[in-house]
Formats: sequence, structure tokens, C-alpha cells
Amino acid sequence: MMTSPASLARSASEDDRANVLDRRDAAERLLQRAQYLAPHDRLLLEQIYRHGLSVADVARLLNDRPRTLQRRVKRLLTRLNDPLFRFVAGRLEMLPRDMQTTARLVVLEGKALRDTARSTGLTLHRVRQHLDAVRTLARHA
Repeated sequence: MMTSPASLARSASEDDRANVLDRRDAAERLLQRAQYLAPHDRLLLEQIYRHGLSVADVARLLNDRPRTLQRRVKRLLTRLNDPLFRFVAGRLEMLPRDMQTTARLVVLEGKALRDTARSTGLTLHRVRQHLDAVRTLARHA
């Protein structure tokens, strides 16, 4: 059985439309998770994924190098897609109060452990304990 060129073109066009919709859905899910990021990181991803600016355009606006910004975007996307990030974002309020702060700063906002210890007044050892406990909870969820 032969397929007509018009039928193939129509099928390809439907596939293209479906791919565009899939990409839009993925971008929207990504931006929903981005609400937990620090404001400057969230705004960066919104410029790219909601407003359609290229990394080079955003770099120009921020007076930054495109390559530097591309690496930052890649790190943000890796963090947003990490199962630990999803766990903490979805269950932050269920954690004990002191662990909430540590989880929010380290996992969601990407702060360094030492910076988190300094800003919370906790020891570095205690911050590590909190993070280990959160990772354990995430593994068993």
C-alpha cells in the first residue's frame, strides 16, 4: 500500500505540532519548578523559556558572556530536574523547621553548604546532617 505525498506531509505537520506542544508543556513544567529558585535565576529562565530570548540575547542584556550564561542555565536545568529538588519543592513544609531552611537554601536555591551555615548560624556539620536527612527522606519517598 502506497502513502500519498499529501498524506505524508499532513502526518509530518501533525508530528511537528505535537512536538511543539510537548516542548511548551515541558517548558511550562520547568517554569513551575523555577518558582523555588532565587529570583535572579528564575528571571533568567523566564527570559529564555517564557519570552523566547536566546542565551546570547540575555547575555547581551546582562552584559555577560554567552558561554558563562549557558553554563549557568545548564546548571539550573540540572538542578530543576534533580529528583531531590522535586522532593524538597513538593514537601518542604513537611520537613522540620530547621531542616526546611537548610533544604530551601541548599537544594532549592543552590547555596553552598558553608554559605548556608554562615547565614543560618548553624555549624557546617549540622548543615551536612540536615542535608543527609533530607536525602534519606527523598530516597524513601
